[in-house]
Amino acid sequence: MANTVRTAYSELRHLSLLPLLWWGMAGALFISLASWGAGAKYAVNSWLVPLHLDWLRYGHGQLLCQVFFWLGILLLIINWVRLGAFLLDNDHRASLSTPAIGLVTVVWMAPFLIAGPILSRDVFSYLAQGAIQHAGASAYRVGPNILNSPGHIDPLYLEVSADWRNTTTPYGPLHLGLMELIVIITHNNIHAGVFLIKLLCMLSLVGIMWGAQDMARSLGTSPVWAIWFAGVNPLMLLHLVGGMHNEAFMVALMVVGLALALRRQHLLGIGVITLGAAIKATAFVALPFLIWIWVVHLRTDGKTQQTTALRSTSDAPATGESRGKLVGYFLATAGGGAVLSIAIFAAVSLVTGTGLGFLAALQGSGKVINWLAFPTALAHFTAMVGSHASGPSFTVTLGAARSIFSIVMGLLIILVWVHYRKTLLQALRGLTVGFLVLCFFNSLAFPWYYSWILGFVGSLALSRRAIRIIAGFCAWGCVIVLPYGIIGLYNYFWAIAALVVGLIVYWFLGRGERISALAAPAPYASEKLAETTAHGSDSTVSTTPLPAPGA
Repeated sequence: MANTVRTAYSELRHLSLLPLLWWGMAGALFISLASWGAGAKYAVNSWLVPLHLDWLRYGHGQLLCQVFFWLGILLLIINWVRLGAFLLDNDHRASLSTPAIGLVTVVWMAPFLIAGPILSRDVFSYLAQGAIQHAGASAYRVGPNILNSPGHIDPLYLEVSADWRNTTTPYGPLHLGLMELIVIITHNNIHAGVFLIKLLCMLSLVGIMWGAQDMARSLGTSPVWAIWFAGVNPLMLLHLVGGMHNEAFMVALMVVGLALALRRQHLLGIGVITLGAAIKATAFVALPFLIWIWVVHLRTDGKTQQTTALRSTSDAPATGESRGKLVGYFLATAGGGAVLSIAIFAAVSLVTGTGLGFLAALQGSGKVINWLAFPTALAHFTAMVGSHASGPSFTVTLGAARSIFSIVMGLLIILVWVHYRKTLLQALRGLTVGFLVLCFFNSLAFPWYYSWILGFVGSLALSRRAIRIIAGFCAWGCVIVLPYGIIGLYNYFWAIAALVVGLIVYWFLGRGERISALAAPAPYASEKLAETTAHGSDSTVSTTPLPAPGA
């Protein structure tokens, strides 16, 4: 390990990337130190009080912290984009190794260990849900207000965002089990509980990085680009580690499960992704696309002439015998996968004692309103027009739009699943489009929801234009959320400023010579050959760039 770190450090020094490494770390350190005055501050029992530093939470002290907070975010974004521009350079695309970019990620992530909660107060809701379970109640039936008693207000209740104090949890049984375990270990100590969740988020990001680079190796694409999107990306660092969203746990399990499936360990992959769904049900979307990965592998192993025809890019119709084999493959994989997934989920529910109450509790998240979700944006526009023509109110329009587009969303995901099925890359590209549909047409959406995609999209051999679009969106997602957790979508000046930041990133990465494709780095050619030998040859794997949806 020490030799690997020294080699990676020497590589960064040789490539003149050390300034980028240290400036990015400085940005993370600024954010971490400023978080105690500008972030999602503790309502009670802040450790700043006994140190006589409570002045950092108010007035000029808070303003000073906000200045350093935003300076840190800009430093992270700037150096991440500079690293991306370095990778896009034709002369440099094969020169950076996976350990080197992994070292950059770890160095940038390390300062967040001393940070307070930033960009969200969700971590307090998670602890409250664990406390509810530990108290013998069900977080699927009652909210954090149940922690209070006559004449006593629980300190943890005061830390929870006012929006969620009376709301049940929409998360799965494994999430509740983990939170209850943390509450037990820390004896209801809020600071210790937050710290343990932070450690889990950091370990999850390491898991995401491993899964992303392993997927890239299996697909014959660049593991460095996979980590640039999944690990060192400021959106992932800020929201999954700094904001401590449970997306970190879910995405880690999902990406590792996909990596295992690409290694032909399909049942293990299904099991790991099911555990991710037991954190947050969103991970279930990945399972049908994993079935296509399994079918492609079975088709490859068949080594028949019809298999070769199906795996070509032509649309020639299959024979009856071949269709029968395909149906058999599908029924075997889908049936076996479904049985395994249901059994694992039921076992987790039984062990944690939570049951399936989260299915009904999913409706509770609908109280959040922002126009990042298309149904909400449409309701805003319709209400604005209707206000001049005696049309329906915003509430009526929003309810109708959410109901209609929930059906549209489900149908579109099914259509995407049916369409993207012929190759490994197609299956993963389909999963990308499926998550985009889910984010776009869902009742609500937040910038960190796109971590579902960022965890693996870098392994899909993206075009330069796609990289620019995604990077611009990530920069926007870092700026649009205010330090204390409010999303600035309705502060139009702030929304425009965030958009400008995203456009600048898009422009900056478009400078220089246009590169039509990003091949796997040369140092990994022998490793790719070894992976191909281990996992089996698959002529459907191609390094031809797949443009991101909408690119």
